[in-house]
Amino acid sequence: MSTALPYIPFPTDQDLAQHTSVGPARRLWTPSSFDYDVFEDNFWGDEIDTIYPAEVSSSGSVTFAEHNLHGFLSIVADSGSGNYAGQGLGLQFSGDRGYLFEAIVKLPAAITTYKFECGMTDSDEDDAGAVNAKADTSTFNATDCAVIIMDTSDDTNFAFISAMTDTGVSTQDITAHLPIAAATYRFAVRAEGDSVSAFINGTQVAGGAHKCNGATPMTPWIFTQARASSERITLLYKWRVTEPAY
Repeated sequence: MSTALPYIPFPTDQDLAQHTSVGPARRLWTPSSFDYDVFEDNFWGDEIDTIYPAEVSSSGSVTFAEHNLHGFLSIVADSGSGNYAGQGLGLQFSGDRGYLFEAIVKLPAAITTYKFECGMTDSDEDDAGAVNAKADTSTFNATDCAVIIMDTSDDTNFAFISAMTDTGVSTQDITAHLPIAAATYRFAVRAEGDSVSAFINGTQVAGGAHKCNGATPMTPWIFTQARASSERITLLYKWRVTEPAY
């Protein structure tokens, strides 16, 4: 066999669907298939990529530190009740095509008086959080969203909250994974049509009744808010959205 040239691949059109069953192999190979689009960023280099829109903030900031070891983005809510910062990407994704959002996030060293969101929402410009306040009946800034949230103004648990055309569904008290100060988590939100579900560290923690309008353009989203006078900094190590290419 000649080794003069590297292997030249053949088109992979529908190979995953035709030659693998639903299961671990298909899940692992999907991001490398030409049949899927993948946005992914682990924040290397000297500055945040210019593809990002301006941060959403009030006495807060989204900070990229040059030469930050291993790469990360700091979502900073300055000291002062209500101060916040959030970062989106762009309204390029929809549940009608389907998507999987994933993020690796480190919580602050102190998680009292703290609000956090991570997932997908319908604005990258002006919302002070997709969810205005987490509660048994949550209130929203977004019309459509699907976010994993923690809000100590309500309780100290993670929750998954979604909204479909202003109608919200909340899953309170996700006890499979509890918030721990300075801990790192893998968060994921999956959309198929109007149905959305949430995962923490690979375990599905919510879904079923959760809805988000599949026709609405959505952006990946991360958000930090101080609920009292202490600064809160959430670190985003990496995020990714995978969707079918057509």
